[in-house]
Amino acid sequence: MVMPVDPNDITLTGIASSHPVIIPMEDEPHVITKIIGISIMCIGGMQMLGSLFSFGTIGLNNWLESTMGPEVEGALLPSWFYAASGLIALIAGGVYLYSGYQVQTYQKKGIWITLGVVLISNFATLLINLSLEYPQGDTEVYPGSGIDVQLLSQGTAALGSICGMFFCGIITILPLFFANHGLR
Repeated sequence: MVMPVDPNDITLTGIASSHPVIIPMEDEPHVITKIIGISIMCIGGMQMLGSLFSFGTIGLNNWLESTMGPEVEGALLPSWFYAASGLIALIAGGVYLYSGYQVQTYQKKGIWITLGVVLISNFATLLINLSLEYPQGDTEVYPGSGIDVQLLSQGTAALGSICGMFFCGIITILPLFFANHGLR
């Protein structure tokens, strides 16, 4: 015969223990942060190398003028354009190397420095391109067509600068889209 169970009778069995302790596990930071940092450093190195070519163009223009005569001077861009472009690229490349190292070592300030140098160097280069006066007298593609080479070149430089800033900005902040980016 089975005894009916009284619903009001509660019996607890077992032993008392302490509360469970939750130990947070720290995951390894996402590898995309290191990859973006190394990529920024590579861009900085290539930009510094490119600045040397810009400075070298000044010597090439001087050689062309001395070899071919003063009539060539009208077809060449001025030396200050190459000097200013090279100086901007050299400074920006050095800052890219520094900020890329910061990103690669999981420092969030590297992302902000990179975004700043992308913005400042693109605006400076754009101002140089817009202030450049082309040496030729008539810059229409076809005489009477109304399509000006200088205007077309400066417009595409502006569009390219805006697209470059957008693309570089998105790539730079890419690590922030991951939950475990590891940036401090």
